[in-house]
This record gives sequence, C-alpha cells and structure tokens, in this order.
Amino acid sequence: MSEEVKILKNIYSKLDQLLKWTRFAGMQQLRSILTNNLTNDTQLLIYEYSNGKRSTREIAKLAGVKSNQTIVNYWKNWSSLGIVEPSQKYQGRFQRICSLEQVGLTVPPTPTINKKEEQQNGRE
Repeated sequence: MSEEVKILKNIYSKLDQLLKWTRFAGMQQLRSILTNNLTNDTQLLIYEYSNGKRSTREIAKLAGVKSNQTIVNYWKNWSSLGIVEPSQKYQGRFQRICSLEQVGLTVPPTPTINKKEEQQNGRE
C-alpha cells in the first residue's frame, strides 16, 4: 500500500470520527431547542406534520387546530429558529429539519374528531 493511500485512509478515518461526534453534539442541541420551543402536543404535531408537502389547512386539520393561520405563525417563528426550512417542492410551505423521533422525542397521538362533531360539520 502506498504512503498516499495510508494518509488518505487516516484522513478519512479522522473525518468519519469528527462527523460522528459533530452529529451527536448537534442532535443534543437540536433536541434541547425543540424541547424548549415545542411546548405542547399541538406544537409537536404541527412540527412533525410539517414535511414540506402538507398545506397549512391539512396540518391544521391533522393537529386539531381551528385556524391555518396558526400554522403560518408557527412556521415563521420556527424558521427564524432554524428548525424548519422552506419546502424545496412547494412554495409557501415549510418542512422540519428532522423528525421528532430522530432526536429521541415522542410524537404525540393525533387528536380524533368524534362522530357527533363530524355529523354537525356535515362530514359524514
């Protein structure tokens, strides 16, 4: 094995270790930022559903929020924190930078609309 190959393998090994520890430290910081800023189940669900594909209306319905403006407001705030980014595919939509589970947080259960509410809203 040539000396150059040994040097390259050594560099690769060190870069690999650096990446592993940087990712670990970053995930710990991200978990802390998410925990401090997503303070209730509704916010956690909105964040988790923000995949860049879903509209504010879809997310509001899934998370049990009455106004899609609530989603827009959260996206603006979260964008300034760096925990969501503009969707690459859909203009005006945002996507989370990672799932809650990737940083060890639990995704709360989706709220369910009871049958009586569905009938009152003409959904059946």
